[in-house]
Amino acid sequence: MNRYLRSAILIYLVLTFFGCTGGKPTRWGHFHGDPSNQGFQLIDSGFALSSSWISNPYRITSSSPVIGLDFQRREVLYIGTTNAKLIAIRSEDGIGKWQRSLGSADSKARIVSSASVSDRGDIYAITNRETDAGRMQSTLHKVDQFGNPKWSYAFPDNGYTTGSPKVITSSSGTLIFIYVSVGMVDDIQGELFVLRDDGVQAKLLDHKALGICRFDIPGARVNVDDVLSNLNQTWDLIGEFPVKNDAGDVVLPDRFVDPTPAVDTLKKNPLIAIADNLCSIGVFEWNGAELSVLWRQEHGFDKHSSTAIISSGLMVFGRRDGKVLAYDVQTGVKMWEFDAGQAVLATPAGSPGKLVFVMAKDHLLAINAADGTLLHDANFAGKLPLLGSTHSSPAVTANLVYVSSFEMLSTTYDLKTRASDTNFQGNGLSSVAIGRDGAVYGVAVDGTIRKYAGTE
Repeated sequence: MNRYLRSAILIYLVLTFFGCTGGKPTRWGHFHGDPSNQGFQLIDSGFALSSSWISNPYRITSSSPVIGLDFQRREVLYIGTTNAKLIAIRSEDGIGKWQRSLGSADSKARIVSSASVSDRGDIYAITNRETDAGRMQSTLHKVDQFGNPKWSYAFPDNGYTTGSPKVITSSSGTLIFIYVSVGMVDDIQGELFVLRDDGVQAKLLDHKALGICRFDIPGARVNVDDVLSNLNQTWDLIGEFPVKNDAGDVVLPDRFVDPTPAVDTLKKNPLIAIADNLCSIGVFEWNGAELSVLWRQEHGFDKHSSTAIISSGLMVFGRRDGKVLAYDVQTGVKMWEFDAGQAVLATPAGSPGKLVFVMAKDHLLAINAADGTLLHDANFAGKLPLLGSTHSSPAVTANLVYVSSFEMLSTTYDLKTRASDTNFQGNGLSSVAIGRDGAVYGVAVDGTIRKYAGTE
């Protein structure tokens, strides 16, 4: 076998293992679109002006819709509720296919994060419940496309997370990457877990700490009680339906959920980027057997959004102090920093036009990915004020940007042409999903899901 044929086979295997968009729309099967959290769908779409259907109401807070395919290759929406139900909804008419309870009647379990759908059509969702000791415990569940539970995996060492899983499917099974806080009593540390679904159960392959957070050193900014208090306050916001936000009255508090990992599947070994809310920013490498730290940096218990890995090879994320930061994924070199002026709680979104779209509380900003400068010209300041504040992340197509706030906003990349559905009021926590046909799906404050028809 000559080296050219070997190279061709290797390229084919890599594309088969990780998937390849091929310039076509992909499934929005994870939080913020794809494994890398980029929040981008490669298709032209239309302004979201009037919904084509409205679903029944469900107890939805911070869970966002994700999209899978059924055995007939039709798109199905999946979303979690605060009474621990995983809901499947038909994309063509908004009618529920099935509901599956993932918690017992007396457990007070919740689903507050987005699910993730594998290439095989299986759905992975996390429930959280309060233990007898007054702590929170997280469990990962697998449900097949017909609503049948397959297995559950309780995270060890009081493992707890409000982030979402990321899944990658191969011939040997499905890999699952999840950020989890462990300890939760006298100590708290953030760890990345890697599990394999072998079809029968979840097997823990590896878990490693992002860094060693020190709460007992002189001059430490926070202690364990401070961290637990922040977790409880976030839980109060996302764990109860309906979300307490009224336009012009109550402003959403600056509460940060746990990070959802961003996974770069285009490298020979997947890279997993995380900026946590404890003490570390960094990137892990997965070689098929174990995790290794590619690079890490400490931080002083700053609060961060989940990271997006954009097409230029940058990991980009926001911070409570309004800073938006970009690091080279491979080296950890800080490439730029931008001051948005307000807390950035939502995951940024990338675009093929070399722009990064950022939600800064009640403003949408367009930032140049190359240098972190604001997109602007003589007549435009590069940012667009919204009606009310939101923590939900922007979603981007080939020609438009969508944000769910106290309206469903659609705008062009330059933020100069905009339209909105003012009959829609988002809950401020759940983010938009985009179908392969350019259809837009958003969660309203009353727990209904609205579809805005696509272009095909």
